[in-house]
Amino acid sequence: MKFLVLVLLALLAVSFASASHPNYQCGRYQCAPGHSCVCDAGVYRCVYHCNELTIVQTIVNSWSDNNGSESKTQVSVDIINNTKRTVKDVIIATDADLAFNQIWGVNKNGYLLDLPNYATIAPGAKYTFGYINNGKTAAHLYVGNVYLI
Repeated sequence: MKFLVLVLLALLAVSFASASHPNYQCGRYQCAPGHSCVCDAGVYRCVYHCNELTIVQTIVNSWSDNNGSESKTQVSVDIINNTKRTVKDVIIATDADLAFNQIWGVNKNGYLLDLPNYATIAPGAKYTFGYINNGKTAAHLYVGNVYLI
């Protein structure tokens, strides 16, 4: 009986840890939390650091609501294509619980931010979106997925 309780507690801990980190398919693989999926000419690979794109966050504004008890920060995000090829199907992952109605220029899907289907980023170009975060800092963002055309 004790063994069964320990196993159930361990499974519960794993499920909570998995829920807080976005996971997604990368071809036939599944990238580990914090890794990026890069598809180049139909070849998928999971990488710890995605050199193909750079995410630059700029705090545009900050304020407090409810008599100063709730800090808010408005952030502008540039996704810059560092390659010599056009990229599409970009997904940005975050561990922040961004409010659906306080984000623009991307589609929110849980802890994943998808660029619109029509959005491509030419070599050396950027795509910009924005959000409002709770607190005084920008959210932690990283490249979840990128497809090189």
